[in-house]
Amino acid sequence: MRTLIPRVVSIVLLTVTAAVNAHHSNAPHYDANRPVQIEGIVTEFEFVNPHAFVHVDVAGDGGAVDWDCELAAAIMLTRRGWSADTLVPGQRITVNGIAARRDPHGCSIRSIVLEDGTELTPRGVTAAAGERDGVEAASPADTSLAGVAGVWVRDSVRRPNGPLTGPGPADREPPGPEHFTAEGALAQTSYDERFDDPSFGCSASSIARAWSGPGTPTEIRLDGDRLTIRHEFMDTVRVARFGAREHAEPSPPVDFGHSIAWLEGDTLVIDTIGYSAGVLFPHPGVLHSDALHTVERLSVDPDRTLRVAWVAEDPRYFTASFSGEFLYQPSQYQVQPYGCTVDNANR
Repeated sequence: MRTLIPRVVSIVLLTVTAAVNAHHSNAPHYDANRPVQIEGIVTEFEFVNPHAFVHVDVAGDGGAVDWDCELAAAIMLTRRGWSADTLVPGQRITVNGIAARRDPHGCSIRSIVLEDGTELTPRGVTAAAGERDGVEAASPADTSLAGVAGVWVRDSVRRPNGPLTGPGPADREPPGPEHFTAEGALAQTSYDERFDDPSFGCSASSIARAWSGPGTPTEIRLDGDRLTIRHEFMDTVRVARFGAREHAEPSPPVDFGHSIAWLEGDTLVIDTIGYSAGVLFPHPGVLHSDALHTVERLSVDPDRTLRVAWVAEDPRYFTASFSGEFLYQPSQYQVQPYGCTVDNANR
């Protein structure tokens, strides 16, 4: 086993953008304040979900050492021009990234430079100002669901002003003890986002996380009284009884609960109870009990922006509701199998 300390070509003062800092799921495992640059030979390119990996042999004073550096999900990279053949064993590359917190020879990739000067980034070719990833001309509205039906992708440019009330996806600072009951506060102490993130088990965790899945489309469709929401992220499929206003008799709790849905004017309302106890926000980590109740309200603006506003209440764990809002645009991509495996997710 090669255990030599590698010669890092240089430690550079990379500018860490707001977008990088906003990638909270990265923060428990990689340190944005420790930029690294390595040069070496590709030994393997694992083009898999939920994260691709580049393995690089880096020369050291007495030999070489293996570095394992993480990229975005293969399904996202494919839509940005990457393929399984973009990197091949034997290529010499320079990797710019940020250091892993626990692996001295690990990093999260910000860019890769090939010998001919070509630069590869997780975003692929940089879009022109004002362009949005994964967006094409608006498709005709499906009036059966007030225009909500279709395939959508989260807006890569615009963000809503923030959470409606309480901490949410746009406000990821850890909530204080005032947000929890005594029982809820005790439950929070059992969670460590470095090791307990549900994505390690290939779960999207909650509706809040499923809607915020980065760069992956969501399909909304209605078949009779069956409303189906398919989030590509972690192959999450949710079904609601459309037209029902009252929940059926209690059913065994499940990860994403039991849903009913109806139209209120031009707004699709999805009401869900019957959740298993779980994790509402993996980062920084907010646990919920089986008393969780969520309401999602979906509407389409005249410019074909889909607004997804949600509220989560849990009288056992929360002293006040958590809520947030996401903006979506029509997607040129169809939902594809995500294909997460526990082995890949636990890299």
